[in-house]
Amino acid sequence: MNPDDSYPVEPIQQTRLENGLIVLSEHLPSIKSVLLGLWVKSGSRSEEESFFGMSHFLEHMLFKGTAKRNSREIAQSLESVGGELNAFTSREHCCYYAKAVDEYAELIFDVISDLVFAPTFPTVDLEKEKQVICQEIDMYDDSPEELVHEQLVQTMYGESLGHPVIGYKPTIRGFTQDDLQTFHQEVYYPENLFLTIVGNLQSIQLESMLNQYFNVSSNTGKDPVKFDKEQRNSGFKAVQKDLEQLHISMGWHAYGIAHEDRYVLHIISTHLGGGMSSVLFQEIRENLGLAYSIYSFVRAYHETGILGIYCASKDQEIVTLLEHIHKSIKELTSAGLDLERLDRLKAQLKGNLLLGLERSSFRMNRMGIGHMYFDSITTPDQLIALVNKVTPEDILRVSKEVFSRKGSCITVGNLSQDALKEAIDSTGMFS
Repeated sequence: MNPDDSYPVEPIQQTRLENGLIVLSEHLPSIKSVLLGLWVKSGSRSEEESFFGMSHFLEHMLFKGTAKRNSREIAQSLESVGGELNAFTSREHCCYYAKAVDEYAELIFDVISDLVFAPTFPTVDLEKEKQVICQEIDMYDDSPEELVHEQLVQTMYGESLGHPVIGYKPTIRGFTQDDLQTFHQEVYYPENLFLTIVGNLQSIQLESMLNQYFNVSSNTGKDPVKFDKEQRNSGFKAVQKDLEQLHISMGWHAYGIAHEDRYVLHIISTHLGGGMSSVLFQEIRENLGLAYSIYSFVRAYHETGILGIYCASKDQEIVTLLEHIHKSIKELTSAGLDLERLDRLKAQLKGNLLLGLERSSFRMNRMGIGHMYFDSITTPDQLIALVNKVTPEDILRVSKEVFSRKGSCITVGNLSQDALKEAIDSTGMFS
């Protein structure tokens, strides 16, 4: 199918239960599964300093026991029927999701409802899970790629947005059962939650199961945190570790997730480092052989975001790397993109979007993000239209705007702070 063709889909239905919980559903008659996601409209960014890491810690503890199931029974509930049960926590939201063939749809609804609304936070698991999460922190610290990205966000935004989703060991070790119960009561209430359901919905008793498992009474909780603005910092930091490679992450302040120029930004990122045909991959890896891994990325939050570049190479190659990255950025900000290149990038982005629709997990995330940030779900045809309307003038305007801002650069490896500063100064990368 040509990405420019119309892509018809069945409309997404939105309903509200009596307790205020919003439900978004999308019927896919061609599949035999049901995927249920319960979203929490709060993440690590909403935490007070004394509770840094609590959203993620609570996510773990919800799997440790409920009024009906212990941790083993929770783990076996979906696995025993070939299904999936999992969760994730981000800076601005959490999601609990379960998937199975449609004949086990009621089990999905039962388990997710049980986890979220009837946790017991058993004390026997509390200390053990603290140890598990501290080990998870160590795991991230031992992963230089994870560490360099985390340090970049902290450098650019400070503690509120920039503190690690997983939190810090001293804070986590101090969490109590009362803290968990208080946080759960304040955050997990119907108006701060919503459901996304994707799959063969005509084969299940959807309305009945929603009322049975999710139309629960609840306290009103705390008012959601409003994100009007975030401090914007910049800086250079060399985190010294004895590694074979030097891991580099650099970023520039960009746009919030709903900004009108978001697709312009994604095309710029795709041009620079979005795949093997990108200019940085072709130059740095294919032509010069300086790095195995190099890519660009967009991190978007409520009212702000990052356009970034990551690569890993040898310490002694940092000046050469920065020179060639700087050259590619200067070419973009001075000449933009010609129509042929822009059309290829549009086709790449549209193809990625449409191929994603073949996965129910992509559709679940599309509904979740759309509801939280846009209060509506953008259709595939609308997405294609937004990409198609990007012009060469847009590319030039946005690239000049973003790359004129002061950038940040983090390295993890054997490079010293002085050597990083010298490399940056010699290349004029961030001047």
